[in-house]
Amino acid sequence: MENQIPITSMDQEQPEAKPAPPHEIPEQIREISDKVARTFREFRESDTYDRIIEGKETASDYIRNNPLASFGYALGAGIFLGFILKKSR
Repeated sequence: MENQIPITSMDQEQPEAKPAPPHEIPEQIREISDKVARTFREFRESDTYDRIIEGKETASDYIRNNPLASFGYALGAGIFLGFILKKSR
């Protein structure tokens, strides 16, 4: 004998939510968004961003060329941080 499981459609139970039109975004949020976008654009054009990218590539190359040493450093850092951050009981 088969058990019958009632199936209800989710469309019938919940009304469809309509997204807010873009012109209803509060002015303060729009100003903050513009400021964040402008600041990030300026950061990407700076020398600091270029140095960060170069450092990332250098680190990736080192890890690729020295996987065991990299693993050892990561393990040691994890153990060290674990001792520092563990809860005292």
